[in-house]
Amino acid sequence: MKKRRSDRFLALLMVGLLGGMVAVLRAGVVEDGPAVDLREELPAETCTQVRNELTAEGFFQPGLPPESTEAEAKLPKPLALDVKSRLIFHERTIAGGAGGRKGVRWVRQAASAINGEIRPTAASLRKELALLVAERPAGADSVTVVSPAGPMTRRELDLVQGLADPLMLADLLPARAVVRGASWTLGRPVVQSLTDYDEIKASTLAGTLERVDEGTARIRIAGKVEGSARGSSGVITCDGTATFDRRAGLVTELELNRAEKRDPGPVEAGLDVKSVLKVVRRPSPMAPELADKALDGFSLDTSPPRQLLQLISPETRYNLLHDRQWHTFWDDPRLVVLKRIEKGRVIAQCNLAKGPDAGKGKHQDLSQFRDDLKRSLGDRFIQFRGAGEVDGDPEGGFRYKVGVQGRTGELGVLWDYFLVASPEGEQLLATFTLAEKDAAAFADQDLQLIGSLQWYPRATAARTP
Repeated sequence: MKKRRSDRFLALLMVGLLGGMVAVLRAGVVEDGPAVDLREELPAETCTQVRNELTAEGFFQPGLPPESTEAEAKLPKPLALDVKSRLIFHERTIAGGAGGRKGVRWVRQAASAINGEIRPTAASLRKELALLVAERPAGADSVTVVSPAGPMTRRELDLVQGLADPLMLADLLPARAVVRGASWTLGRPVVQSLTDYDEIKASTLAGTLERVDEGTARIRIAGKVEGSARGSSGVITCDGTATFDRRAGLVTELELNRAEKRDPGPVEAGLDVKSVLKVVRRPSPMAPELADKALDGFSLDTSPPRQLLQLISPETRYNLLHDRQWHTFWDDPRLVVLKRIEKGRVIAQCNLAKGPDAGKGKHQDLSQFRDDLKRSLGDRFIQFRGAGEVDGDPEGGFRYKVGVQGRTGELGVLWDYFLVASPEGEQLLATFTLAEKDAAAFADQDLQLIGSLQWYPRATAARTP
């Protein structure tokens, strides 16, 4: 009897040991081969060719038009969506300041197409902006892309500063030598790069060394991320692989399957989509467009003045400049709406509404303009905060500003109204709305936008990207 109990105890012990070993093996803790150091170190003047493609399908939830009110708010039905984008460029690595990463790029193709149950739309990068500079300063969580030839539009920026930027791919690799089967947590910067989230609430996204030989290492990328993009909360699961060329010291491929649900937000529609992100990156001979002689005369600076974006009105009658915290919420020939987002919150809104023509060299009577504003605000009006003509670009015509202090319910509100008239008498009414508590953060953003406005001559037909 004792022997049977002893045999049973021994059998249970062996089962427990085997189960524990299986669990350890599955966790990637047991070493399998020597540890390898996977590190990307691109010397200056290296040239690579990069192909970044995204295909997505699913549904998106349109937002409410600007005229809608909360009382009547009823979201339209979700619409089927099909998206394809492609970005192909050569990149020349140049020395970044204080340990940062920097590259000069020549774009061969940058385009996207959106189809489905919506009006088909397409976007592309203007040829004159094909030269780009991309920089990730030391310690920065993101890459900034500018064009030395001039400001891009928001749509153009979205084409060239997107998912899985090459300057972020090194962050897919482990920080120390690892053995096959080992796993590591991916850091916040590369998680943001793979998801398009600007805020990360939680992430299980990790890399696992699946296979390694003398030439290449294959890394499994998998996990779930909760975060938000421009104020819209979302959840995304990712599963795919990355390939590291050990001889070239370069992450050469990434293929990632992504499934995302994102709530409608202050500037973007909701999403329920599945997508495939593919990046192929190879060493390349130096592109002629990136040679020293070709770059003569171009500034490779990425400071804030170089980051300004250009807004071109839908009917291409005017354009203006704004920083990257302004996002286009609505645009049609009658009305363009911008919202300013800081730390995931809308702090101001700008409405650019087309007004009636006043005749060459004329504009609306200014006393009538002020009276119309006061009457339209009704009980919300408290007092005027000043009025007068303001300076700006010489091609911007006449500009007149009226500041108003008011109240909506218990909220103190500030309105800045601009009457803008072209030399031909075309009129534009710009309205900036913000809470009084956000006035310090907003500063003089209204004057910066309206001060940069330019009118196109009637005979000029500017192409909207």
